[in-house]
Amino acid sequence: MTRSVWLLRPLLAGLIITVLQLAMAMGLLAPEGSFSQRYATLVQHDSYWFINIVDRGYQTIVPPIDHKVMEVSNVAFFPAYPAIVAAFRYGLDISTGTALLVTAQLAAWGFWSYFFLFCRRWNISAALQICGALLVAAHPAAFFLIAGYSESLFLMALLGFIYWSIAEGRTAKFWAAAHGIVMSATRIVGIVCAAFPLVRSV
Repeated sequence: MTRSVWLLRPLLAGLIITVLQLAMAMGLLAPEGSFSQRYATLVQHDSYWFINIVDRGYQTIVPPIDHKVMEVSNVAFFPAYPAIVAAFRYGLDISTGTALLVTAQLAAWGFWSYFFLFCRRWNISAALQICGALLVAAHPAAFFLIAGYSESLFLMALLGFIYWSIAEGRTAKFWAAAHGIVMSATRIVGIVCAAFPLVRSV
């Protein structure tokens, strides 16, 4: 089996689950309206902080204020997600909100692809893979995978980091390092998770 065919199934399965999640969120949770209006409702709460960072950059005052006001201080979020969003925003000339969603949904696709790659590595049956994926996708917190939040990017980077850390070869080490950098630059817990290879070797 060639490498491209070997990768095709997990990528396709990941894409199907991501599209199903989007269809569920937009069809069942979003208020009435056009497709673009329903899609825009996936930008919620912390999404506006990320939009503020992409549009204005990081800003704060010294001494810092004791309450949250994004126009005064927006430095509570790690930079990987806003940086990738900005690349899509300015590279594709789309709105910041749309770039936020595109980034999160591409990362969700990556997360699901790694999910199925792990299933293949562990020889999990197709029935259990489908069952496991549907159980995760049906959980209410799975909404954060496709909405304008950094969770999907962190989880994709975490699974990718673990996947490549266990694999053999120089290329695997490169991909593990790349995923580790994104993981650590997305959430503070990523710094702790970076110790996985060390803990595993003990």
